[in-house]
Amino acid sequence: MALQDTLGVSQPTLSRTIRQLATTVTMFRVSGDRTPRYALLRSLPLGLNPRQKIYRHLRTGHIAPFADVEFLVGGATLERIDGIARMYDGLPPYLLFAAPSGFMGRQLAHEAAKIHGFPTSLRDWGDDHRVAYLFTQGLNLPGNLVFGDMPLQREMEFLGLNRTPDDERLAHYVGMATALRSTAYGSSAGGEQPKFLWLTEGMGHVIVKFAKVGSRMAELLPLEHLALKALGEVGVPASKTRLLAAGDFVFLEVQRFDRVGLTGRIGMLSAGAVDDEFFGARDSWPEFAARCEHARYLSAEDARRVDVMAAFSELIGNSDRHFENISVLVREDGEYAGIAPAYDILPMRYASIGGGVDPDLTPIQPNVGTIGAKPEVWSQAAKAAEQFWKAAMTEALEAPLSREMRELAQTNLLKARAFVAPLLPG
Repeated sequence: MALQDTLGVSQPTLSRTIRQLATTVTMFRVSGDRTPRYALLRSLPLGLNPRQKIYRHLRTGHIAPFADVEFLVGGATLERIDGIARMYDGLPPYLLFAAPSGFMGRQLAHEAAKIHGFPTSLRDWGDDHRVAYLFTQGLNLPGNLVFGDMPLQREMEFLGLNRTPDDERLAHYVGMATALRSTAYGSSAGGEQPKFLWLTEGMGHVIVKFAKVGSRMAELLPLEHLALKALGEVGVPASKTRLLAAGDFVFLEVQRFDRVGLTGRIGMLSAGAVDDEFFGARDSWPEFAARCEHARYLSAEDARRVDVMAAFSELIGNSDRHFENISVLVREDGEYAGIAPAYDILPMRYASIGGGVDPDLTPIQPNVGTIGAKPEVWSQAAKAAEQFWKAAMTEALEAPLSREMRELAQTNLLKARAFVAPLLPG
């Protein structure tokens, strides 16, 4: 009615005009309001149609429709799922989560710059660049969504790829690491680990992290392997890993928890995507978990697991607890299915900070932080930390730790014990 009054036309005339502008105007109704609304569709890079389909790759391996989206002038996104329309001021969280980021994202950005004239740096990408990339080039993304028909075809072809036999994978890994080292674009941010994706016979879909032998990061990959193993041994679900070494490199295979066999997939969102959508805080892992428990997005058990991961991080010197380093699993009906297995947990206080600078190997300095005095949390975290530092001192590894790191492990074990003692059950 407001649009009729503004234009001074009748409803039939308005409807006829809207139909004639169907390629540039969309009509929708907000839930609970029968009045139709109208919006202009925006132009996207690469001539991409502003009306797009999103598909969902199911656990069974089948692919099904998920949503229709329309990208509007002004930056908003209109989402339609099962006849229900929802408006986002910018991009939906699942689109922001899937967009290129980190080490692999920087490589993709440079390729997109060469082929499509996109900005060379991800920092200069806007939402339109993210949308254009995902709906034309997106492939094998985190989670289970497929964005658009062109990527759908790429995914169908990807399903036919052969797995690399276990006795051949190291040669492939060395080749990939060498190629990425020679084509790496710019300097990595502190804590940004070089990596690539692969498909193996033994572990299926994996993320392969790598570092040059003799570097500080080459010592941290074995420690990540031991940290995730220690969490799993005390009952905190953690990503399965395998440590390897060949040529000039140390490799850490991390089995993807968002994959089921060769063809099935599981939905996921980072804590950052969830927090940005509902809370806008991005403060600490325990506070995020408490908010999600209160909102019934996570169970009390899941919130406690997050607390244990945070407490364990304190006891091993994991200072890199940002909101992309924990994730939430998503069921196929769209509801949250609990906290994802732990990943990217390691003593990041010792990681290279860029420019060839390595921090001194100083003892850990744990803090209670926002975890609080929770005996059941610290007890579980302490058991994991005990196993972790003992393994770092004594375990024979494919990529051995240096004498200095093993001596530090002994010091840190004593530090962790002393710190946690007052927080344990009486």
